[in-house]
Amino acid sequence: QFEEPLRKQARIRLERRGVTVRTGVRVSRVGDRRIHLKDKAAPKDEEPERMPYGACIWCAGTVPQTFVSQLLESLPPSAAAPDGRIAVDSWLRVRMGDERADLLGTVFAIGDVAYECGGDTTSALEMGACEPLAQTAQVAAQEGAYLARLLNRGYDLAATPPALKAARVVDNQDAVTVFWAGAAETWVRLRGLQTAPEFRFLNLGILAYIGGGEALSQLQVGDKTLLAAAGSTAFLLWRSVYLVKQVAARNRVLVTFDWIKSAVFGRDMTRF
Repeated sequence: QFEEPLRKQARIRLERRGVTVRTGVRVSRVGDRRIHLKDKAAPKDEEPERMPYGACIWCAGTVPQTFVSQLLESLPPSAAAPDGRIAVDSWLRVRMGDERADLLGTVFAIGDVAYECGGDTTSALEMGACEPLAQTAQVAAQEGAYLARLLNRGYDLAATPPALKAARVVDNQDAVTVFWAGAAETWVRLRGLQTAPEFRFLNLGILAYIGGGEALSQLQVGDKTLLAAAGSTAFLLWRSVYLVKQVAARNRVLVTFDWIKSAVFGRDMTRF
């Protein structure tokens, strides 16, 4: 997701610290003394490269929780997406297809488990043209805030697109009075949001720590990059954002003191 110049900077800085960076390969097996590596473009029957190792630190991807797998078993086939994820529509509703159309708008999925492409996810999945949103905290946070607004505004979530329910009209001796559900719904109507807008992710950039007091920072709004930096300056920005994103002042204080303790006394390795 980082732009090419930042990717090159990351590789240069890692190699400067003695790290050998291997790309385009995958680990096919971890033995007692050697790791088996295979080129992603190599034929399946090609012998793997065997790399000796002393300590192996395995950083693989994530797999869905058992709850997700069990949920998919009770949902129609249209809800199943690649990698064990759940297919959702543009309003983050789990796709029910024609089999269980009566359940549309009763089950939602957000975060890493949600497979949202925008538009007709089902057709996109069938054509293999779907590029889902990245499984990042930024995407999950925006999806959560969007879903909260969707629920709080009182939309009819079974409708496509979801819309506010019709106002009650009471005829009172030649005077027609319109009753709405409350101030919140009135405000939504005044803003012209009688129909729920589709979820749209706004990319605000990405940060990554690469060790040694260095990081990568790419700040942007949508597709427009505002700042791209690598090194100690990016590291300070990364830590600043990390602190701001803590959910409570107590957490910010604890994290700050933990950083100070690590800087003065080093990391506590006894728990590893």
